Amino acid sequence: MSTKRSGISSRSSAVMQPASAEAPVDSSYVLGPGDFLDLMLEDNYLTVQVYPDGSVAIEECGGVIVGGKTLAEARELILDLAAKRYKRDQCFVQLSVLKKFKVNAMGAISEVGQQLVEPQTRLSMFLRKVGGTLLSADIEDVQVIRGKDTIHVDYSAMATKGEFDNDIMLEQGDKVYVPFVKMGENVSLIFPGYRTSAAYQEGRTLQEYFDLVGGYRLHNYGYKAACVREPGKAPRWIDISEMSKTTVAPNTEVEFSVQEMLVYVGGAVNYLGRYPYDPSWHAIDYVAASGINTITGSWSQVKVWRGKSPEPLKLSVTEDQIMPGDYIEIPKSHYESFKDFTLFLASLLTVISSAFIIYVNYK
Repeated sequence: MSTKRSGISSRSSAVMQPASAEAPVDSSYVLGPGDFLDLMLEDNYLTVQVYPDGSVAIEECGGVIVGGKTLAEARELILDLAAKRYKRDQCFVQLSVLKKFKVNAMGAISEVGQQLVEPQTRLSMFLRKVGGTLLSADIEDVQVIRGKDTIHVDYSAMATKGEFDNDIMLEQGDKVYVPFVKMGENVSLIFPGYRTSAAYQEGRTLQEYFDLVGGYRLHNYGYKAACVREPGKAPRWIDISEMSKTTVAPNTEVEFSVQEMLVYVGGAVNYLGRYPYDPSWHAIDYVAASGINTITGSWSQVKVWRGKSPEPLKLSVTEDQIMPGDYIEIPKSHYESFKDFTLFLASLLTVISSAFIIYVNYK
């Protein structure tokens, strides 16, 4: 691909950082197929591509092999070639677009195999590209194999503590390996609908395990306690506030308990029982959900019982806030109370009359 313009180039010849690069590229960068170069040849602007055979072609000048050469070496070769037609001191070469390259990924990741990545891709971006790590991954020791060297990266520290220095830039030829957590040397954490594990480390607290597996990124259902099941021991319960000072043995399971938030409704309603707490609901919503009607129940005398030693509260059914654990009582209406009283009198008179008849007959 090439373009030629007359006059001054719109791209500054002083820029040493390609538009697609995160960081400047120095003269030791090795060119290869897929790289693009910007050439300023006197008053002409030209963009050339490094072809699969490693060559670049300049109109009216010919071609030259730059693949495998550093940017500094390639610059000298191109300027020598351009000098056949242009004044060398009025020519300039700079890197325009970096080539894509392939990285091999293996281990506890969603997509294993070879991946084509963008230039200057960081480790965190690459792990997201392959679908992230598995629940059984040991993210404290992600390994980047570069030639004969192995770079060990604590990916969890990057995610939980913001240690961005660990987020290294990948290079062509790198291999990424995410190890699995070894069986029998882990701690399992069980959340509602979700189970994960972390590598066991002596002295590590439950709070540290919670942070390590990203528990703070999960939906908080209102955890109240955790059931700790250590091998060979009876299960024990601890309060959430004790996590920062509780350590466990290898192969322990920790299950977080959720106390469901409920509101209780009773009295003159069709459906007595418990209802899930909704912070946007008032008493009228719970009463309506329980099936009250104006004949059997009284709206004006609704009472709410609250606290460990409950006392009845007189609240507005449409405005006052209902809290989890509240008991809403709906008294009977005056009509229903009068009807009950009438039925009671009728029953009482029936009993008296029956007793009187029996008395008279036997006498």
